[in-house]
Amino acid sequence: MSCEQEQNIARYADDELDGAVRDKMTAHLHGCADCTAALAAHLHLKKAVRLAGKAYSAPPELHAAIFRQVHQREGVSPWWKWAMAPVAAVLLAAVFFALRTVPKQDAMVAGLVDQHVTMLAANHLDVISEDRHTVKPWYAGKLPFTFNPPELAKDSPFKLLGGNLVYAQQKPGAELVYQAGRHRVSIFVFPAADQQTREPAWKQELSFTISSWSSGGRQCYLVTDANKDEARQLAILFQDANRS
Repeated sequence: MSCEQEQNIARYADDELDGAVRDKMTAHLHGCADCTAALAAHLHLKKAVRLAGKAYSAPPELHAAIFRQVHQREGVSPWWKWAMAPVAAVLLAAVFFALRTVPKQDAMVAGLVDQHVTMLAANHLDVISEDRHTVKPWYAGKLPFTFNPPELAKDSPFKLLGGNLVYAQQKPGAELVYQAGRHRVSIFVFPAADQQTREPAWKQELSFTISSWSSGGRQCYLVTDANKDEARQLAILFQDANRS
């Protein structure tokens, strides 16, 4: 990659950029395929490390020894480097294993998972509103199709946060973002290749719940780290709001 913004990719993913620089980088990502791919790769590695950290841990005795050395002395004895060596080796092996064992995904789903992760990391929405009558018109003229965000009851466990304009497999689409408890849910809407209705198909990829369905000439995808029951409720609401 030779883009001049390359140096900011890691800091952007780690949320270390100041407001103005971050906003400029966010705008840049919408038009730079190389930087978007680099950001997705960086976030994927961070996710693999996080998952590996949950699966593999150092012995309690090692944690205790390091804690004592760090907090009871002004200087840390050089022995810690040797103590941490096997931990580092285990972590690197875990990351390698996680990356090698990621289930094969079709390109569309893989791209949308990356988009969802990018949205979480960037905490950015093109349109911010809890009002579906504000969010839906925002897409007018930007997409060659329409859709209806569901009307949510006051006691609904879901809250509309807003949306993004996205591109996947050279197709423009909408990403609607909802809050579900402590989790966020992305519902992606694209034009379908035909008018057939296909019921939701569900699967689990790493820590994500993923679903896809089509109806009324729309192809929809749902990506979230919420549990399947929560995701299914929102998918049903969205389907009901968009029945032909």
